[in-house]
Amino acid sequence: MAAAKGGARYAIERGIPFEAATTSPEGTRAIGYALGCLLRAGDTVLLYGDVGAGKTVFVSGILDALDAPGPVTSPTYTIMNVYEGAPGALSLYHFDAYRIEAPEELYDTGFFDYAGGDGIVAVEWAERLFGCAPPKRVEVRICGARSQNGSRAVRLSFLGE
Repeated sequence: MAAAKGGARYAIERGIPFEAATTSPEGTRAIGYALGCLLRAGDTVLLYGDVGAGKTVFVSGILDALDAPGPVTSPTYTIMNVYEGAPGALSLYHFDAYRIEAPEELYDTGFFDYAGGDGIVAVEWAERLFGCAPPKRVEVRICGARSQNGSRAVRLSFLGE
């Protein structure tokens, strides 16, 4: 069981679907941290959720697990941010596909050069991948960000394991 900064613990097992409710950014980040502890070189994490759902916060948890320097910022305009891991640790390639309007643009970002490579790829707005998602991936769905109490359901699915 992985404990993120702040002490929240989530038991996530690779290959087993996971769901939890969270009411704070710290909880969302802690789930990202728990997943990040399981990730290996070549893994791709696809994130789905409305604006403000917590996708970038989730990615910051993954970065915490990789012990790579942050802070994480959404690459909405740059399309990709690279976070180099410490010596011997994995790097994180953080994409935001929100502005991608055609599959050709996805190729131009270098996405296919990084997916399945020597680091970890995380993609916000993964629904904009136009069916080009790698078959082996982790899908993260964050739902309910607009609920009255701010609670969110975070669901993880491991595909192609």
